[in-house]
Amino acid sequence: KWIAAGAPKIDPVVVSGIAPHWVFRATLTGLAPGGEFEYRVRRNGNTVFASTGRARKSGSQSVRCVVMGDCGTGSPQQKRVAFQAARIDPDFVLIPGDLVYSNGRISEYRSSFWPAYSPDTASPESGAPLLRSVPFLGGLGQHDTGATLDDYADGFAFYMYWSFPLNGPVGDEGSANAFPLGNNQERRAAAFAATGDRYPRMANYSFDYGDSHWTVLDTWNPHINWNDPMLRKWLRKDLESTDATWKFVSSYLPPFNSSTAYPHTQKMRVIVDILQDTGVDIVFCGYAHSYQVTYPLRFTPTSKLDGPVRAAGHEIPGKFELDKTFDGKTKTKADGILYITTGGGGNAGLHSPEQTDNPKTWQPFTVKYNASVNQFTDLRINDDHLALRQVDLNGNLIDEFRVSK
Repeated sequence: KWIAAGAPKIDPVVVSGIAPHWVFRATLTGLAPGGEFEYRVRRNGNTVFASTGRARKSGSQSVRCVVMGDCGTGSPQQKRVAFQAARIDPDFVLIPGDLVYSNGRISEYRSSFWPAYSPDTASPESGAPLLRSVPFLGGLGQHDTGATLDDYADGFAFYMYWSFPLNGPVGDEGSANAFPLGNNQERRAAAFAATGDRYPRMANYSFDYGDSHWTVLDTWNPHINWNDPMLRKWLRKDLESTDATWKFVSSYLPPFNSSTAYPHTQKMRVIVDILQDTGVDIVFCGYAHSYQVTYPLRFTPTSKLDGPVRAAGHEIPGKFELDKTFDGKTKTKADGILYITTGGGGNAGLHSPEQTDNPKTWQPFTVKYNASVNQFTDLRINDDHLALRQVDLNGNLIDEFRVSK
């Protein structure tokens, strides 16, 4: 029996250089947790699109998801990764940032995102129709809002097309922490009409899936200051208020990474004290086009952090405590937070591939590094155990380990 979803929410997208169109948003209710369902889109009494999906799972159900960053280039590698990711049948896909390159434009979604994740048929050459059946969640990266509307009238598409939770702390365009739209009044008006209440609120948000809590952060944005007491209060409250067994944070900028391409990227170390205090298990990152895993670690800055911390290259030195007994096989309880960079989702320009299997080039906190091939993270969560696999664009296993409570 088909059930009408009710009147959809409709937002007009009327921006210079793009044919006017509408974005329709509908809410499906009454679904059994984890249950399969069919849906169809009808117009003037005719079915114009149909597919299937899976409802969000409850806290008692196991979860399998894909995490991969730095994806939307339109490259053959992006499509091969998408094909392999679809083969594991994930419950959802999370992209920490750089959903599209290079400026978060509508035109770039059309050329470099939709084709890879919504072709009519799945193949290594075309990608896979993940978007038709699997929820995508994403954070802002350098290339999602890296320019204002003064530069590109069809920018800020992140806020026009996605429908992520609106429980973030930055609600005003005038906020010093928001990436500004620009000064062109006509383009600003068009953007406000197209983004509704999503800009800039949707830059940060959190959600629950199964027995896991995910907090997605806006990090590269050179305007956002994670030393702002208001932001820190929101983050701490968000992470303290959940009773989920597993807590994950999506931080496009990695607080800790070994890539020689970005040796000074330390901005997000400013929030590590909050992550440690609130029991975060894993921080997933992008930015560096590689796969990196730290030892479970605790970090204490050398000195108190005063004033704004906005630049990606803001260096924050400190003291490390590393759990070197954790191996993810025989010793699976981590004493500290794991920081995982998984930025090989589609950009063919991998960072520092010569560092692969070359520990002499790694920082002391890094235990694994691979930038030899494009790849994604396959994460399985089952009660108080999780299993992580790193899989390349050909389906080959790069790494695997387990974590238990």
